Amino acid sequence: MKPKARTTCPGCGGSSLSPVLRLPRQPAVLNYRFATPAEARRVPRRDVTLVFCPTCGLVFNATFDAKAVPYDSRYENRQCYSPAFNAHLTALAEGLIHRNDLAGGRILEVGCGKGDFLRQLCAAAQASGDGYDTSYEPSSTPEPRGVRFFARYVAPEDIRQPYQAILCRHVVEHVPDIGDFLRMLHSLAVAAGDPVVVIETPRLEWILENACLWDVFHEHCNYFLEAALAELSRRAGFRVVRQRPVFGSQYQLIELRCARVVRRVSKTPLPSPGRIRTQATRAVRQLERLQKRILRAAKGSAWAVWGAGAKGVALVNLLPSSRPKCVIDSNPAKQGGVLPGTSVRIVSPEDPIVPRLGLIVIANPNYATEIGADLKRVGYSGRLLTL
Repeated sequence: MKPKARTTCPGCGGSSLSPVLRLPRQPAVLNYRFATPAEARRVPRRDVTLVFCPTCGLVFNATFDAKAVPYDSRYENRQCYSPAFNAHLTALAEGLIHRNDLAGGRILEVGCGKGDFLRQLCAAAQASGDGYDTSYEPSSTPEPRGVRFFARYVAPEDIRQPYQAILCRHVVEHVPDIGDFLRMLHSLAVAAGDPVVVIETPRLEWILENACLWDVFHEHCNYFLEAALAELSRRAGFRVVRQRPVFGSQYQLIELRCARVVRRVSKTPLPSPGRIRTQATRAVRQLERLQKRILRAAKGSAWAVWGAGAKGVALVNLLPSSRPKCVIDSNPAKQGGVLPGTSVRIVSPEDPIVPRLGLIVIANPNYATEIGADLKRVGYSGRLLTL
């Protein structure tokens, strides 16, 4: 049974909500591994009904169905096979260590995924760490000394010693009761001795400015303007130490500490509901133009999308009248599988079909340079279209 549409903001509880955008029957899960076309086509579909809360600035999916998204070991959203993304992680780790004196300390990661960043950060800081995530898979090799993982959610009662940092990367956009979750993060921070709390999540500003409709999908129930993330963090009991765009401005990074006084009244300037709605309408029109643009650029030849992450999956599902021959991805865990909601196969960059394609659409511009180099190595001479 599909859930009823939410009528109050999950961030602040506000009830004066403004409609933004509706995308009907989108795949409920995008970063899931499917082995066959039949299995991939059976993925549950749900509406994405975005609304805007003018009280705190949160944009959220009022018809989000948490039960349709299984965060188990088959959930796969690693990006660490990209040099550009690894450069981002290296810069992130170095900055956190330098600004927060993490050398030799203890680090907690809430929603650690498969554990790649926690291992990297602990190695760079010569620190110990604990990671919690229901999608964690035990490594085939022993974990580094001092680094532990738990395939479950964390709770304040799990915190028995101080930590120097609490990380929460690319989690808050997936959490339906985001106000409660941020308050739980605050409880973790109190129990851990008031460490720096680091949240990284997509920037709604980038999505709207670039009219990137394929960055809107069911897995993400929350979309944060910078002002909204800061406001909700303050309401949860934090003070903002610093906040800035990262990763080509696609993401935002906010560093928090526990506040002495909790602010309940917002003074943060927010855009009007009309402006948010206008930008969303522009994104819909851009998608319509993009489909025609792809067909013209392909000139009747087979074409592909590079990127089987969320952007690529959403893009292919938003272009039902023009399916690609395949989707290319450098993540071995996704290669050989089938894109959720489709019959489209996921292939490696070395697959023999790649040089024969007439057009490759790059779903994420941050990866365009490295993708171009990879395609040159395999002898691709067709056209490229970077979104």
